[in-house]
Amino acid sequence: MAKSDASASRSPVAGYFVGVGFLILASVFLLGKSSVEIPLTEQPPVRAEQIMPGAFRVALADPPMVNIGTYDQRCNDCHGLFENTRPEYRELTQHTNIILDHGINDGCLNCHDKGDREKLTLRGGGTVGFDQVAQLCAQCHGPIYRDWQKGSHGKTIGYWDTDLGEATKLTCSQCHDPHSPSFKPMPPLPGPHTLRMGKHYADHGDLVDDKNPLQRWRLDEHAESDSAEQGGDH
Repeated sequence: MAKSDASASRSPVAGYFVGVGFLILASVFLLGKSSVEIPLTEQPPVRAEQIMPGAFRVALADPPMVNIGTYDQRCNDCHGLFENTRPEYRELTQHTNIILDHGINDGCLNCHDKGDREKLTLRGGGTVGFDQVAQLCAQCHGPIYRDWQKGSHGKTIGYWDTDLGEATKLTCSQCHDPHSPSFKPMPPLPGPHTLRMGKHYADHGDLVDDKNPLQRWRLDEHAESDSAEQGGDH
């Protein structure tokens, strides 16, 4: 009983010292000036098109429409007038803007159906519309297609939480030119500025929180700058 009583009498004292220690640490963290130097850089200019959230390209719909001579035409409006074969030596008179650079896929009829140019051809003789281009690409790019299905490849715009709104997964041809799918070299965008960077008090003085550890170092610097200016006036 004596030992138990002694332990009970010491417990409040130990708890008191522990509590005082936590209060001292909290005061140091709250009132102490940050010693971390965070470098500031000028915000580099970024063109609006570099951060465009939508698709890179406008994909053909189903049925596909192309503008020829200021007129909107469906593919079969022209291709239905002649036999869909082209000798190697004959130059193109239409679609001259197309540059075919798709690896060993070097022929139009590898993807476009010979009998119906408004359809895409699949292995085994099946066809799909231009709005199902991912099924065509999946025949050669299976692993990338599976990544696209799971969301690790490609781009999804809209809402991740579909309870709040619609999410739209972009198709292959909304990012890649199907005739020349490789992207040209793109310079990386600059890294984002966080709350610790920039002079928040300059434009948003009402929003500055002196208890925010991400902003306090800026507040300290601002206060020192003001003190120096006032001392110089005297």
